[in-house]
Amino acid sequence: MLFNKADWYDYPMGPHLQAFLEISERDYKGEKAPPVSKERLAEFSSFLVDYFQDHKPQSNLEFVDLIEEMTSMGLSGAVVQFVDFNPEQAIEGDFRACLALGSALMLESELDEASLFLRQAQGLAPLELAPYLNLTQIYFSMEQDEEAIRWAEKGLTLDPNNPRLWEILASIYMYENKATAGERIRQKAESILSYAGMSLAAELIDPNDRLLKAQLLDDAFNAGSRDDEFLIEYTAALGMAEQFEKIPQVLWRLENMEKKTIHWKLFAHTAQAFLAMNKQDEAQELIKKAARSPHIPAAIIADLQRVYDSEIQPHSH
Repeated sequence: MLFNKADWYDYPMGPHLQAFLEISERDYKGEKAPPVSKERLAEFSSFLVDYFQDHKPQSNLEFVDLIEEMTSMGLSGAVVQFVDFNPEQAIEGDFRACLALGSALMLESELDEASLFLRQAQGLAPLELAPYLNLTQIYFSMEQDEEAIRWAEKGLTLDPNNPRLWEILASIYMYENKATAGERIRQKAESILSYAGMSLAAELIDPNDRLLKAQLLDDAFNAGSRDDEFLIEYTAALGMAEQFEKIPQVLWRLENMEKKTIHWKLFAHTAQAFLAMNKQDEAQELIKKAARSPHIPAAIIADLQRVYDSEIQPHSH
């Protein structure tokens, strides 16, 4: 089936590809487009490959912008073809080009070649997480577990709470020995102070042991973990373990001693803890205070108030 350019005016694409296809702002309708189906993606990809045979990028910068953008659009096959059609364009020595081509080759299951470009990307920008993540996934899918562990551990030094790296490590440990996997993850997590690792360790050791999860996240809190995502998970775990009295203490410490801006979910968890302990006045105080926070969605305040009212009603008769 032959397509012409006008068939793609409503295809969602980045600004570099739009410019390369010479689709004017006036003609472009892609920003309102629904998600792209697999068939449509494949058709667009083959249209691009035809187009690339007669159209060359004007500069190396344009070339790199295009392969980066097309990779993020899921057009990995077209990226590999585009690179083949433009052998004069340099890739070596350019982090973005190596990462984009490596990622595209990975999606095309050209894993050996992908790993070469991703290793180059990692060497060019050792503080960027993406190459570590992709290399870990490649070696894991090639069942080269030692290499996968090596890259996962390097990646975790950059982002100790990366969920995908922890999942892959856990899968390898489970495959090696299911009985010890949880403890191994726990030791690794403790050594790099990772709450994501500790949370996963608790799930692996015993998914039904709510106290264990609260205890491991307690360790992470005491060791200094403070980002919002962690604090939300930690206070939720305390609630699940019915350690309600600890939740207001956490909030008090963050607000008064550490002067931290409090995420609204922490107010919500604390109000719920007060209600669970039958401390209605404290809960009402907290809901009022939360209502003054500019970051809290009005619907959340209404929800908290509703929970509060339903708790109070039975007690007031």
